[in-house]
Amino acid sequence: MIPFLLLFFIADVHADLIFKMKKITLNQTELLVEVADNPELSSQGLMFRTSLKDGEGMIFIFPRSQELGFWMKNTLIPLSIGYFDEKGILFQITDMEPASPMDQKPKTYSSIKPGKYALEVPKGWFVRKNIKLGAKLKL
Repeated sequence: MIPFLLLFFIADVHADLIFKMKKITLNQTELLVEVADNPELSSQGLMFRTSLKDGEGMIFIFPRSQELGFWMKNTLIPLSIGYFDEKGILFQITDMEPASPMDQKPKTYSSIKPGKYALEVPKGWFVRKNIKLGAKLKL
């Protein structure tokens, strides 16, 4: 099994990638998200973005549950990430800080158990919206 983190080594920049937009719901809260559902889109993620509006984010969808690991290489804004199981149940929320451009080995933010979905939003969004562990994701 190849850990998700290795996907980030595939490429640093794919400025020409186009993400599908989708409305999702987390409990009763609606979000507009970009969808990263393949290795190329997942490796690009939110890199090089200078802002992310409240109520927007990026959903990473994996073909099966697996250990997930994200880092903040070339990510310029602080984010919160929620990890979800195959049933769409939120089991972990972690705040992430941008890595220094000089950092050759950025910190990895790993899931505590296998997940199928990961949702990146502006840092603190889960707290501001009172989204707690056990919340249900609806795609």
